[in-house]
This record gives sequence, structure tokens and C-alpha cells, in this order.
Amino acid sequence: MEKVKLKSTVLIYSINKKSVTLRYCSEIINIDDSLGDIAFFFGLLNGLYNESEIIEEFSKKYNSEYSQKAVEYLETVKDLGLVELVNVDNQNVLDDYEIKRWSRNIEFFNVIIPFGYNKYEVQSKICNSRVALIGCGGLGSHILLELAALGIKNLVIADFDEIELSNLNRQILYKEDDIGKKKVFTAKERVLEFSSRMNITALDKKISSKDDIKEIVSGVDLVICVADKPRHSMVKWLNSVCCELNIPYINGGLDTKRSNFYSVIPGVSGCTECWFSSLGDSLLQKKVLQEDYLGKDYKMPAPALSALVSITAGIMVCEAIKLLSKSQHAGLTNKRKSFIFDDLSIVTEEKWNKNIDCLCCKNSRNKEYA
Repeated sequence: MEKVKLKSTVLIYSINKKSVTLRYCSEIINIDDSLGDIAFFFGLLNGLYNESEIIEEFSKKYNSEYSQKAVEYLETVKDLGLVELVNVDNQNVLDDYEIKRWSRNIEFFNVIIPFGYNKYEVQSKICNSRVALIGCGGLGSHILLELAALGIKNLVIADFDEIELSNLNRQILYKEDDIGKKKVFTAKERVLEFSSRMNITALDKKISSKDDIKEIVSGVDLVICVADKPRHSMVKWLNSVCCELNIPYINGGLDTKRSNFYSVIPGVSGCTECWFSSLGDSLLQKKVLQEDYLGKDYKMPAPALSALVSITAGIMVCEAIKLLSKSQHAGLTNKRKSFIFDDLSIVTEEKWNKNIDCLCCKNSRNKEYA
């Protein structure tokens, strides 16, 4: 039986003899300990004992009838994610280079995974996932670098645009010397300099139909879409293809001083057609969306700020981590959230549910997310 220890990210403070104070993930937990048994229990979480031995040592200190308390305490610290197994085996899922390169990722995953899960397997699952990124502009260039830093090995990236001087206020992968070059090929070159083991398929492609999207995303585990054109059709095409192929996706974009993002797990969450059908015909939001589908857009270059792009990209990649690793439930399904520059808040703008009669997603299946 594996030995158990308190995670190194859990700090214990001896503020007074009547309580035990913990700090974990910036949260302070103060536990009444008038009998001193809780302090003794935490002292047993030193990696020298397995669960049975912890209960046995606790019983020696107090009595066998009191041993049930140790069982309850163990279940509590496991539920709170405060403890881990001592000898978590890599099981050869990662090589020495990967263990060192992604060591900080691995320790982060150790914080968020339930007791008994293998932190190395989480990183391995992410490394071996295949992701499609549609759009290599402002959001896309940030997200691409984030995915590389996360350890994603297999990427399909698509864009048709060329690098312009005005892009360089927010599109961090590109330099002045790159002006006039294709974004998608330059992005691939830059990211391979950062992480040479990646396998990147770069597609110089302008999306003009559902079939174009299907060509890009077939065979991937996750789609991240940050392409803004064609504005009136992209969301419908993306949703239709991903529901047909049972591929989860994340969509996001900027709108002046705020950004918007949501995710869809076909067969599990509602899709964008579920969202659209939930809006009443007289609702102003639905009328605005209908105008968008007809091609309404800004007539001048859209405002964009690198800081806002960076925050939005980070949120979308956090959702990607949840979807790829399945270490936590998705945070952006059945809702559209926004980051607002004015007060630096993240708010839920709209909510919807899965429509069991939705013509787009009712036949979708995703058992591993259910």
C-alpha cells in the first residue's frame, strides 16, 4: 500500500495550541484543535505511513474507538486535495527531457487532480493530444505559444493572412522583418524555435465553407477558433462541423474593450444552436445576432490591445487544459463569459442549456466527457 504525505504546496502554521492553520492555494484554513488530535494527525502525513498505518498510529495515541476519527480526517484531506501518494511512478509515459521541461506543469497538475491520480499521466495526455487552432493573428499567436509552453506536441494551425506592421501591437510571434510573410508559416517557424519537438501542420487556407473547417479539424481532440472572418458564417460552420465530428471546441474573440469566450462539448453541453434557439424571437440579442449573420461588422480597423488579447488567450488555454486533461470540469460550457477592461472583471453574459431536440447536436456523442 502506497505511503501518503501532505503536498509540498500545503503550509502548516502553529498560530496557537488550540487550532491548526493551513495555507493552500492562497486560501487560509483554520481548524479548531482543542484536543490536539488534528495536529497529531497532520504530523502523521509525513510520507512514512500508508493509510492503514496512519489509522493504526492514531489509535495508539488515543484509542481504538477513536480511530474512526482518523478515517474521517483522511477522507477529508483527500477530498480537499491536500495529500498525495509518496512514490508516484512516471511509468515511462514521459522521458527525462519531458519531465524536466514540463516539471512546473506537472506540479501544477498535482495541485488540481484528485487524490490517487498520476500527475505524469496528465502531462502525457496533454502532450499527446492533437489540437487545431484556427487563426494565427492576435489571439492565435498568443494561444499558439501558450499551447507550446503547455507541452502540446501535435498541432494543426490555419490562417490565410499576411503579416502587416499594424499587427505588431498584439501579434507577439512576429517581428518587423516578417512583414509581408504568411502568418501561418512564420508562426510555425517561431514556435518550433521555442519547442523543437512539436509536430505542426501549417495550412495556408482561407475559410469559405464548412468543408474547409472539416479539412482542418478532422482527427483532432480539440478545436480552438479565434478567426473572425467570415464573421457571419464562422460560428455556424464551426459548430456544425464539430457537432458532426464530436469534437469539443473553444471559441473566443475581442469586441473593443471586452472579450468573449465559450466552449462546447458536443453531446454533453449545449451548442451555439441550442443557445440561439433559447433566445426569444423578440429578444434584442437575437436580432443583433441575425444582423451579424448577414455580415454586420466594424467599418474601420477594430480596436485591439495586447494586454486584453493576452488575458483572453490565457483564459481560453485554461479551458483547453480542462478539456484535454479532464482534470476538472469545463468552465465555459453552456455560457458566454466576458472579460471587461473597465473593472477587470469576468462576468457571465448569457447562459443556455442543451436542447434535446437541437437539429445540430442531438445526435452528438462524447462519452468520455459525460
